[in-house]
Amino acid sequence: MINFLASLLGQLMRWIYDSLSANQVEPSDISFYAISIILMTLLVNLIIIPVTISQQKQAENTRKIKPKMDEIQKKYSYDPQIMQKKMQELYKEENVNPGISSCIMMVLQLLIIVALFRVMQDTTKYVFPEGIEGIRKDFYWISDLTKKDPYWFGLPLATSVSQFIVQLFSMKTNPQMSEGPMASMNKTFLMMPILYFFMFRSLPAGLPLYYTMSSLIRLIIMVIMHFTIRKPKQKQAYEVKNEKVNNKTSKK
Repeated sequence: MINFLASLLGQLMRWIYDSLSANQVEPSDISFYAISIILMTLLVNLIIIPVTISQQKQAENTRKIKPKMDEIQKKYSYDPQIMQKKMQELYKEENVNPGISSCIMMVLQLLIIVALFRVMQDTTKYVFPEGIEGIRKDFYWISDLTKKDPYWFGLPLATSVSQFIVQLFSMKTNPQMSEGPMASMNKTFLMMPILYFFMFRSLPAGLPLYYTMSSLIRLIIMVIMHFTIRKPKQKQAYEVKNEKVNNKTSKK
């Protein structure tokens, strides 16, 4: 599975690289190799955008039923097992599955990052089987993206910060992640960006470049979805409120 995914990513990256080489002039500060990684990141995130949208919709649905969740937590606080059972009944009744889309996203990210790790470690096998001699692989301050970033405050730190912001935004917009049964586990996930920082310091710089861009793209999608979904609901609530006020006025 990983080798198959690595082959697909390698072919996608090669197609992007060949398209750029044939039609564009390579910039002096950033190589086509680096641009290929960035564009590949964009395309991969567009492919999995249904999962990202589903995740954000579940977050907004969970926010909608938060008053009911609070009521259950207050009413059954004396018995965590009963409270958990009632929560599950509420999720089923409201058709909310807050954990499924998050798990799918985590699995997808893990598979892609492992596959991309193989691509970065063996570029000649997955991207340039004829060899990479004469191919530029620089990205601004990094001379070779197949080697580690020479600066700790470069891409490794950018990866850590961007992932932390994504995780924090998810927790702020999804009550289930910050207050539900999975709250303690998700708070633990806030420590993951620190692990990413130390991990990516010693890995090929192409990996944190991919992961940073992926986090930023995902964050943009989540923010757009958050306000797109909430705005119609707020408008609908406002219209209902006005209708009630008008009805009271007409009765008088």
